[in-house]
Amino acid sequence: MPRPRRNPFYPLLGIVGVVFTITATSYCLSVLRGVRPETAADRGSHPIEKIMDRHGTVILAAELAVLALATVGAIAVDHAEGERIRAARAAAAPALGRDARSASGPETGAP
Repeated sequence: MPRPRRNPFYPLLGIVGVVFTITATSYCLSVLRGVRPETAADRGSHPIEKIMDRHGTVILAAELAVLALATVGAIAVDHAEGERIRAARAAAAPALGRDARSASGPETGAP
């Protein structure tokens, strides 16, 4: 029985998913501080907030594109691996059937 291979897209999906979550949270906080300027006046602007103000939409879109491509890649690898295992099982099935019949002894024809 062939052993399933590890999907290389899963670690990528995990890392990009965490980064996307952090970026989305940072972008949301940046937008909220823009809506409520009195909170921004209390404290100075953080460098991450400045980056999110200038490039947040592009960063989120790029991360979303990477997530989409990695998801499609993971699905494709899983599908190909499933087909490989299914083909190996189908090839092994006739051989297993012959072995089981020959191990039971000669057929006598009696019920």
